[in-house]
Amino acid sequence: MAGDIPTPGRIPATVRRITATIAIAAKRAIVQARGSDAGRFWSRVGGVALAVALMLVVTGIGVGIATQSTVYSDDVDYWITPDTPGESSVLVDTDAPQFGSVHPTAERITGFEDVEYATPVLTQVVRLQAPDEASEYVLAIGVVGNESLEHVSDVTTTGLTPGDPYYNDGGYDGEWTGEMVFSDGAASLLGVQTGDEISVQRPSVSDDRSFHVANVDSGDRQGSQFPVVIMQLSELQTLTGAANADQAEQILVSANDPAVQSQLENIYPQSTVETRSGVTTQQVLDDELPLALSITAFLIAIVVGTLFVMTMTGLEVTADRAQIATLAAVGISAQSRFTLIATQSILSTILGGLVGVVLGFGGLWLVNEVSMQTLTTVPVAAAEPILALYGVVVAVVVALLSLPYIAILLRRVGVAEEVLQ
Repeated sequence: MAGDIPTPGRIPATVRRITATIAIAAKRAIVQARGSDAGRFWSRVGGVALAVALMLVVTGIGVGIATQSTVYSDDVDYWITPDTPGESSVLVDTDAPQFGSVHPTAERITGFEDVEYATPVLTQVVRLQAPDEASEYVLAIGVVGNESLEHVSDVTTTGLTPGDPYYNDGGYDGEWTGEMVFSDGAASLLGVQTGDEISVQRPSVSDDRSFHVANVDSGDRQGSQFPVVIMQLSELQTLTGAANADQAEQILVSANDPAVQSQLENIYPQSTVETRSGVTTQQVLDDELPLALSITAFLIAIVVGTLFVMTMTGLEVTADRAQIATLAAVGISAQSRFTLIATQSILSTILGGLVGVVLGFGGLWLVNEVSMQTLTTVPVAAAEPILALYGVVVAVVVALLSLPYIAILLRRVGVAEEVLQ
Protein backbone atom coordinates (compact mmCIF):
# COMPACT_ATOMS: atom_id res chain seq x y z
CA MET A 1 0.00 0.00 0.00
CA ALA A 2 2.81 2.37 0.93
CA GLY A 3 4.37 1.92 -2.49
CA ASP A 4 1.22 3.23 -4.21
CA ILE A 5 1.31 6.55 -2.33
CA PRO A 6 2.91 9.17 -4.64
CA THR A 7 6.02 10.80 -3.26
CA PRO A 8 5.73 14.60 -2.91
CA GLY A 9 7.49 16.31 -5.85
CA ARG A 10 7.54 13.12 -7.90
CA ILE A 11 5.59 12.91 -11.18
CA PRO A 12 2.92 10.15 -11.05
CA ALA A 13 3.65 7.10 -13.18
CA THR A 14 0.50 7.60 -15.30
CA VAL A 15 1.51 11.14 -16.22
CA ARG A 16 5.05 10.03 -17.05
CA ARG A 17 3.71 7.21 -19.22
CA ILE A 18 1.38 9.52 -21.16
CA THR A 19 4.13 12.13 -21.59
CA ALA A 20 6.53 9.51 -22.91
CA THR A 21 3.91 8.20 -25.34
CA ILE A 22 3.25 11.72 -26.66
CA ALA A 23 6.99 12.30 -27.10
CA ILE A 24 7.32 9.04 -29.05
CA ALA A 25 4.33 10.05 -31.21
CA ALA A 26 5.95 13.40 -31.99
CA LYS A 27 9.20 11.68 -33.00
CA ARG A 28 7.24 9.22 -35.16
CA ALA A 29 5.51 12.15 -36.88
CA ILE A 30 8.86 13.80 -37.61
CA VAL A 31 10.33 10.56 -38.94
CA GLN A 32 7.24 9.95 -41.09
CA ALA A 33 7.38 13.51 -42.49
CA ARG A 34 10.98 12.92 -43.58
CA GLY A 35 10.92 9.23 -44.46
CA SER A 36 9.39 6.98 -47.06
CA ASP A 37 5.90 7.54 -45.64
CA ALA A 38 6.11 11.30 -46.15
CA GLY A 39 3.42 11.16 -48.85
CA ARG A 40 0.70 10.04 -46.43
CA PHE A 41 1.79 12.55 -43.78
CA TRP A 42 1.86 15.57 -46.08
CA SER A 43 -1.34 14.49 -47.83
CA ARG A 44 -3.11 14.66 -44.49
CA VAL A 45 -1.53 18.05 -43.73
CA GLY A 46 -2.41 19.34 -47.19
CA GLY A 47 -6.02 18.18 -47.02
CA VAL A 48 -6.64 19.96 -43.73
CA ALA A 49 -4.72 23.04 -44.93
CA LEU A 50 -6.82 23.33 -48.09
CA ALA A 51 -10.10 22.98 -46.17
CA VAL A 52 -9.07 25.59 -43.58
CA ALA A 53 -7.74 28.00 -46.22
CA LEU A 54 -10.95 27.92 -48.26
CA MET A 55 -13.02 28.37 -45.11
CA LEU A 56 -11.01 31.46 -44.09
CA VAL A 57 -11.30 33.01 -47.56
CA VAL A 58 -15.07 32.55 -47.69
CA THR A 59 -15.47 33.74 -44.09
CA GLY A 60 -13.31 36.80 -44.74
CA ILE A 61 -15.41 37.72 -47.77
CA GLY A 62 -18.58 37.22 -45.72
CA VAL A 63 -17.30 39.49 -42.95
CA GLY A 64 -16.34 42.08 -45.56
CA ILE A 65 -19.82 42.01 -47.08
CA ALA A 66 -21.47 42.30 -43.67
CA THR A 67 -19.50 45.43 -42.79
CA GLN A 68 -20.17 47.35 -46.01
CA SER A 69 -21.34 50.91 -45.46
CA THR A 70 -24.86 51.97 -46.46
CA VAL A 71 -26.77 55.23 -46.67
CA TYR A 72 -28.37 55.51 -43.28
CA SER A 73 -28.17 57.67 -40.17
CA ASP A 74 -28.47 57.02 -36.47
CA ASP A 75 -30.48 60.25 -36.24
CA VAL A 76 -33.17 59.15 -38.72
CA ASP A 77 -36.47 57.48 -37.80
CA TYR A 78 -38.16 57.10 -41.22
CA TRP A 79 -37.04 56.43 -44.79
CA ILE A 80 -39.37 57.31 -47.69
CA THR A 81 -38.37 55.40 -50.83
CA PRO A 82 -40.02 54.77 -54.21
CA ASP A 83 -41.68 51.43 -54.80
CA THR A 84 -39.45 49.36 -57.09
CA PRO A 85 -40.11 46.14 -59.02
CA GLY A 86 -38.44 43.22 -57.31
CA GLU A 87 -36.47 43.40 -54.10
CA SER A 88 -33.86 46.01 -53.27
CA SER A 89 -32.40 47.56 -50.14
CA VAL A 90 -33.88 50.83 -48.90
CA LEU A 91 -30.51 51.79 -47.48
CA VAL A 92 -28.67 52.58 -50.71
CA ASP A 93 -29.82 52.26 -54.29
CA THR A 94 -28.07 54.35 -56.93
CA ASP A 95 -29.81 54.73 -60.31
CA ALA A 96 -33.12 53.61 -58.76
CA PRO A 97 -36.51 55.32 -59.40
CA GLN A 98 -36.45 58.83 -57.98
CA PHE A 99 -38.85 61.31 -56.40
CA GLY A 100 -39.37 64.76 -57.91
CA SER A 101 -39.76 68.17 -56.22
CA VAL A 102 -37.93 66.86 -53.17
CA HIS A 103 -36.88 70.23 -51.70
CA PRO A 104 -40.42 71.59 -51.21
CA THR A 105 -41.58 68.14 -50.11
CA ALA A 106 -38.89 68.00 -47.42
CA GLU A 107 -39.90 71.49 -46.25
CA ARG A 108 -43.52 70.38 -46.08
CA ILE A 109 -42.59 67.32 -44.00
CA THR A 110 -40.45 69.43 -41.68
CA GLY A 111 -43.57 71.52 -41.02
CA PHE A 112 -45.39 68.49 -39.60
CA GLU A 113 -45.87 68.50 -35.86
CA ASP A 114 -43.23 66.40 -34.02
CA VAL A 115 -40.94 66.26 -37.08
CA GLU A 116 -37.50 67.63 -36.29
CA TYR A 117 -36.20 67.73 -39.86
CA ALA A 118 -36.38 65.98 -43.23
CA THR A 119 -33.75 65.81 -45.94
CA PRO A 120 -33.80 64.30 -49.43
CA VAL A 121 -30.87 62.06 -50.35
CA LEU A 122 -29.29 61.62 -53.78
CA THR A 123 -26.50 59.10 -54.36
CA GLN A 124 -24.30 59.04 -57.44
CA VAL A 125 -20.90 57.63 -58.33
CA VAL A 126 -18.65 60.49 -59.47
CA ARG A 127 -15.02 60.77 -60.48
CA LEU A 128 -12.98 63.28 -58.50
CA GLN A 129 -9.58 64.69 -59.34
CA ALA A 130 -7.13 65.79 -56.64
CA PRO A 131 -4.65 68.69 -56.94
CA ASP A 132 -1.90 66.24 -57.94
CA GLU A 133 -4.18 65.09 -60.81
CA ALA A 134 -4.89 61.71 -59.20
CA SER A 135 -8.47 60.74 -60.01
CA GLU A 136 -10.70 58.10 -58.47
CA TYR A 137 -14.38 57.16 -58.36
CA VAL A 138 -16.23 57.76 -55.09
CA LEU A 139 -19.83 57.54 -53.90
CA ALA A 140 -21.22 61.08 -53.60
CA ILE A 141 -24.20 61.55 -51.27
CA GLY A 142 -26.18 64.77 -51.55
CA VAL A 143 -28.16 65.96 -48.51
CA VAL A 144 -29.63 69.16 -47.11
CA GLY A 145 -27.35 70.10 -44.24
CA ASN A 146 -28.93 70.27 -40.78
CA GLU A 147 -27.36 70.70 -37.37
CA SER A 148 -29.31 67.71 -36.06
CA LEU A 149 -28.17 65.43 -38.88
CA GLU A 150 -24.76 64.45 -37.57
CA HIS A 151 -23.93 61.46 -39.78
CA VAL A 152 -25.03 59.99 -43.09
CA SER A 153 -23.72 56.59 -44.12
CA ASP A 154 -21.44 56.67 -41.08
CA VAL A 155 -19.73 59.84 -42.35
CA THR A 156 -20.06 63.14 -40.51
CA THR A 157 -21.92 66.05 -42.09
CA THR A 158 -19.88 68.61 -40.15
CA GLY A 159 -18.55 71.08 -42.68
CA LEU A 160 -21.75 71.44 -44.74
CA THR A 161 -23.56 74.78 -44.61
CA PRO A 162 -27.12 74.13 -43.33
CA GLY A 163 -30.06 74.69 -45.66
CA ASP A 164 -28.55 73.88 -49.08
CA PRO A 165 -27.84 77.53 -50.12
CA TYR A 166 -27.51 76.94 -53.88
CA TYR A 167 -31.13 75.72 -54.20
CA ASN A 168 -32.46 79.24 -53.47
CA ASP A 169 -36.19 78.39 -53.55
CA GLY A 170 -35.93 76.38 -56.74
CA GLY A 171 -33.83 78.77 -58.79
CA TYR A 172 -30.59 76.86 -58.41
CA ASP A 173 -28.84 80.23 -58.55
CA GLY A 174 -27.92 80.82 -54.92
CA GLU A 175 -24.51 80.66 -53.30
CA TRP A 176 -22.36 77.83 -54.64
CA THR A 177 -20.53 76.39 -51.60
CA GLY A 178 -18.49 73.66 -53.31
CA GLU A 179 -18.36 71.87 -49.94
CA MET A 180 -17.41 68.22 -49.82
CA VAL A 181 -17.00 66.23 -46.61
CA PHE A 182 -14.65 63.31 -47.24
CA SER A 183 -14.62 60.01 -45.42
CA ASP A 184 -11.19 58.95 -44.28
CA GLY A 185 -11.21 56.26 -46.98
CA ALA A 186 -11.98 58.77 -49.74
CA ALA A 187 -9.35 61.21 -48.47
CA SER A 188 -6.70 58.48 -48.34
CA LEU A 189 -7.66 57.25 -51.80
CA LEU A 190 -7.17 60.68 -53.37
CA GLY A 191 -4.43 61.85 -51.01
CA VAL A 192 -6.24 65.05 -49.98
CA GLN A 193 -6.82 66.94 -46.75
CA THR A 194 -9.08 69.70 -45.48
CA GLY A 195 -8.87 72.81 -47.65
CA ASP A 196 -7.65 71.12 -50.84
CA GLU A 197 -9.35 72.02 -54.12
CA ILE A 198 -11.21 69.20 -55.91
CA SER A 199 -12.57 68.97 -59.44
CA VAL A 200 -15.33 66.68 -60.69
CA GLN A 201 -14.74 64.85 -63.97
CA ARG A 202 -18.10 64.29 -65.62
CA PRO A 203 -18.75 64.60 -69.38
CA SER A 204 -22.26 66.01 -68.88
CA VAL A 205 -20.98 69.04 -66.99
CA SER A 206 -20.33 71.95 -69.33
CA ASP A 207 -19.38 74.62 -66.79
CA ASP A 208 -16.44 74.64 -64.43
CA ARG A 209 -17.69 74.07 -60.88
CA SER A 210 -15.18 74.42 -58.06
CA PHE A 211 -15.16 72.18 -55.00
CA HIS A 212 -13.01 71.91 -51.92
CA VAL A 213 -12.53 69.51 -49.01
CA ALA A 214 -14.61 71.08 -46.24
CA ASN A 215 -13.81 68.34 -43.71
CA VAL A 216 -12.29 64.87 -43.44
CA ASP A 217 -14.03 62.38 -41.17
CA SER A 218 -11.22 60.57 -39.40
CA GLY A 219 -13.52 58.94 -36.86
CA ASP A 220 -13.67 55.24 -36.08
CA ARG A 221 -17.14 54.59 -37.51
CA GLN A 222 -17.32 51.77 -40.06
CA GLY A 223 -18.34 53.99 -42.97
CA SER A 224 -15.27 56.21 -42.69
CA GLN A 225 -13.10 53.55 -44.35
CA PHE A 226 -15.09 53.58 -47.60
CA PRO A 227 -14.68 56.16 -50.43
CA VAL A 228 -17.69 58.38 -49.65
CA VAL A 229 -18.15 62.15 -49.91
CA ILE A 230 -21.09 64.11 -48.46
CA MET A 231 -22.10 67.28 -50.32
CA GLN A 232 -24.94 69.75 -50.81
CA LEU A 233 -27.94 68.12 -52.48
CA SER A 234 -28.56 70.91 -55.01
CA GLU A 235 -24.92 70.90 -56.10
CA LEU A 236 -24.91 67.14 -56.70
CA GLN A 237 -28.23 67.52 -58.54
CA THR A 238 -26.64 70.16 -60.78
CA LEU A 239 -23.69 67.91 -61.56
CA THR A 240 -25.82 64.90 -62.42
CA GLY A 241 -28.76 66.54 -64.20
CA ALA A 242 -31.20 65.80 -61.37
CA ALA A 243 -31.83 69.52 -60.84
CA ASN A 244 -34.24 69.62 -63.81
CA ALA A 245 -36.97 67.92 -61.75
CA ASP A 246 -35.45 68.39 -58.28
CA GLN A 247 -34.91 64.65 -57.93
CA ALA A 248 -33.65 62.41 -55.12
CA GLU A 249 -33.87 58.71 -54.32
CA GLN A 250 -35.15 58.85 -50.76
CA ILE A 251 -36.14 61.21 -47.97
CA LEU A 252 -34.87 60.81 -44.43
CA VAL A 253 -37.13 61.99 -41.61
CA SER A 254 -36.38 62.49 -37.93
CA ALA A 255 -39.48 62.45 -35.75
CA ASN A 256 -40.44 61.40 -32.23
CA ASP A 257 -44.11 60.49 -32.76
CA PRO A 258 -45.15 57.17 -34.37
CA ALA A 259 -48.29 58.88 -35.69
CA VAL A 260 -46.10 60.68 -38.23
CA GLN A 261 -45.78 57.49 -40.27
CA SER A 262 -49.36 57.65 -41.54
CA GLN A 263 -48.77 61.21 -42.75
CA LEU A 264 -45.56 60.22 -44.53
CA GLU A 265 -47.31 57.38 -46.35
CA ASN A 266 -49.48 59.94 -48.17
CA ILE A 267 -46.60 62.15 -49.37
CA TYR A 268 -45.89 60.27 -52.59
CA PRO A 269 -48.01 57.68 -54.43
CA GLN A 270 -46.24 54.35 -54.96
CA SER A 271 -43.80 54.94 -52.13
CA THR A 272 -42.77 52.97 -49.07
CA VAL A 273 -42.16 54.32 -45.57
CA GLU A 274 -39.67 52.28 -43.58
CA THR A 275 -39.24 52.71 -39.83
CA ARG A 276 -35.97 52.34 -37.97
CA SER A 277 -37.02 48.85 -36.85
CA GLY A 278 -37.92 47.94 -40.42
CA VAL A 279 -34.54 49.04 -41.73
CA THR A 280 -32.81 47.20 -38.90
CA THR A 281 -34.73 44.06 -39.89
CA GLN A 282 -33.69 44.49 -43.51
CA GLN A 283 -30.07 44.93 -42.42
CA VAL A 284 -30.35 41.66 -40.53
CA LEU A 285 -31.82 39.96 -43.60
CA ASP A 286 -29.07 41.41 -45.77
CA ASP A 287 -26.54 40.05 -43.28
CA GLU A 288 -27.95 36.52 -43.61
CA LEU A 289 -25.95 35.95 -46.81
CA PRO A 290 -22.48 36.44 -45.24
CA LEU A 291 -23.63 34.48 -42.19
CA ALA A 292 -24.83 31.63 -44.40
CA LEU A 293 -21.56 31.73 -46.34
CA SER A 294 -19.54 31.54 -43.11
CA ILE A 295 -21.59 28.68 -41.65
CA THR A 296 -21.46 26.73 -44.92
CA ALA A 297 -17.70 27.22 -45.17
CA PHE A 298 -17.29 26.05 -41.56
CA LEU A 299 -19.34 22.89 -42.10
CA ILE A 300 -17.58 22.05 -45.36
CA ALA A 301 -14.17 22.55 -43.73
CA ILE A 302 -15.14 20.26 -40.83
CA VAL A 303 -16.57 17.53 -43.07
CA VAL A 304 -13.82 17.62 -45.71
CA GLY A 305 -11.03 17.92 -43.15
CA THR A 306 -12.39 15.08 -40.98
CA LEU A 307 -12.91 12.75 -43.93
CA PHE A 308 -9.40 13.48 -45.20
CA VAL A 309 -7.82 12.81 -41.80
CA MET A 310 -9.84 9.64 -41.29
CA THR A 311 -8.93 8.32 -44.76
CA MET A 312 -5.21 9.00 -44.41
CA THR A 313 -5.14 7.66 -40.84
CA GLY A 314 -6.89 4.51 -42.00
CA LEU A 315 -4.24 3.99 -44.68
CA GLU A 316 -1.52 4.61 -42.10
CA VAL A 317 -2.95 2.13 -39.57
CA THR A 318 -3.36 -0.46 -42.33
CA ALA A 319 0.26 0.00 -43.42
CA ASP A 320 1.57 -0.15 -39.82
CA ARG A 321 -0.72 -2.90 -38.55
CA ALA A 322 2.20 -5.28 -37.97
CA GLN A 323 4.02 -2.72 -35.80
CA ILE A 324 0.84 -1.94 -33.86
CA ALA A 325 0.13 -5.62 -33.29
CA THR A 326 3.70 -6.15 -32.09
CA LEU A 327 3.26 -3.37 -29.55
CA ALA A 328 0.17 -5.13 -28.27
CA ALA A 329 1.98 -8.47 -28.15
CA VAL A 330 4.82 -7.12 -25.97
CA GLY A 331 2.36 -5.71 -23.43
CA ILE A 332 1.73 -2.14 -24.58
CA SER A 333 -1.80 -1.35 -23.43
CA ALA A 334 -4.64 -0.45 -25.82
CA GLN A 335 -4.79 3.02 -24.23
CA SER A 336 -1.10 3.65 -24.93
CA ARG A 337 -1.43 2.43 -28.52
CA PHE A 338 -4.41 4.71 -29.03
CA THR A 339 -2.58 7.67 -27.48
CA LEU A 340 0.40 7.03 -29.77
CA ILE A 341 -1.61 6.98 -33.03
CA ALA A 342 -4.09 9.67 -31.97
CA THR A 343 -1.35 12.09 -30.92
CA GLN A 344 0.46 11.58 -34.21
CA SER A 345 -2.79 12.32 -36.07
CA ILE A 346 -3.58 15.40 -33.96
CA LEU A 347 -0.10 16.88 -34.48
CA SER A 348 -0.29 16.52 -38.25
CA THR A 349 -3.84 17.93 -38.31
CA ILE A 350 -2.88 21.01 -36.27
CA LEU A 351 0.11 21.50 -38.56
CA GLY A 352 -2.34 21.41 -41.47
CA GLY A 353 -4.42 24.05 -39.70
CA LEU A 354 -1.42 26.36 -39.32
CA VAL A 355 -0.49 25.92 -42.98
CA GLY A 356 -4.14 26.58 -43.87
CA VAL A 357 -4.10 29.85 -41.92
CA VAL A 358 -1.10 31.05 -43.91
CA LEU A 359 -2.71 30.00 -47.19
CA GLY A 360 -6.03 31.53 -46.14
CA PHE A 361 -4.56 34.96 -45.41
CA GLY A 362 -2.69 34.75 -48.69
CA GLY A 363 -5.99 33.99 -50.42
CA LEU A 364 -7.68 36.97 -48.72
CA TRP A 365 -4.87 39.25 -49.89
CA LEU A 366 -5.21 37.91 -53.44
CA VAL A 367 -9.00 38.40 -53.43
CA ASN A 368 -8.62 42.00 -52.29
CA GLU A 369 -5.89 42.76 -54.82
CA VAL A 370 -7.86 41.33 -57.74
CA SER A 371 -11.11 43.03 -56.69
CA MET A 372 -9.42 46.41 -56.19
CA GLN A 373 -7.87 46.16 -59.63
CA THR A 374 -11.06 45.13 -61.42
CA LEU A 375 -14.22 45.85 -59.39
CA THR A 376 -13.83 48.28 -56.53
CA THR A 377 -11.46 50.67 -54.81
CA VAL A 378 -11.73 49.14 -51.32
CA PRO A 379 -11.00 45.65 -49.97
CA VAL A 380 -13.98 43.28 -50.17
CA ALA A 381 -12.61 40.70 -47.73
CA ALA A 382 -11.77 41.31 -44.08
CA ALA A 383 -8.46 39.73 -43.02
CA GLU A 384 -9.10 39.96 -39.28
CA PRO A 385 -6.40 38.50 -36.97
CA ILE A 386 -9.03 36.48 -35.11
CA LEU A 387 -9.47 34.39 -38.26
CA ALA A 388 -6.06 32.83 -37.53
CA LEU A 389 -7.33 31.51 -34.20
CA TYR A 390 -10.53 30.41 -35.94
CA GLY A 391 -8.54 28.31 -38.42
CA VAL A 392 -6.53 26.58 -35.69
CA VAL A 393 -9.68 25.86 -33.66
CA VAL A 394 -11.31 24.24 -36.69
CA ALA A 395 -8.21 22.07 -37.18
CA VAL A 396 -8.42 20.95 -33.54
CA VAL A 397 -12.12 20.12 -33.97
CA VAL A 398 -11.27 18.04 -37.06
CA ALA A 399 -8.59 16.18 -35.10
CA LEU A 400 -10.96 15.42 -32.22
CA LEU A 401 -13.75 14.22 -34.52
CA SER A 402 -11.38 11.69 -36.10
CA LEU A 403 -10.45 10.07 -32.75
CA PRO A 404 -13.41 7.64 -32.53
CA TYR A 405 -12.56 6.31 -35.99
CA ILE A 406 -8.95 5.76 -34.90
CA ALA A 407 -10.15 3.81 -31.84
CA ILE A 408 -12.30 1.57 -34.05
CA LEU A 409 -9.40 0.92 -36.43
CA LEU A 410 -7.06 -0.10 -33.61
CA ARG A 411 -9.58 -2.54 -32.15
CA ARG A 412 -9.75 -4.34 -35.52
CA VAL A 413 -6.00 -5.01 -35.71
CA GLY A 414 -5.48 -8.74 -35.04
CA VAL A 415 -2.54 -9.26 -32.72
CA ALA A 416 -1.61 -12.89 -33.34
CA GLU A 417 -2.24 -12.82 -37.08
CA GLU A 418 -0.22 -9.68 -37.66
CA VAL A 419 2.71 -10.78 -35.51
CA LEU A 420 2.95 -14.09 -37.37
CA GLN A 421 3.06 -12.17 -40.68
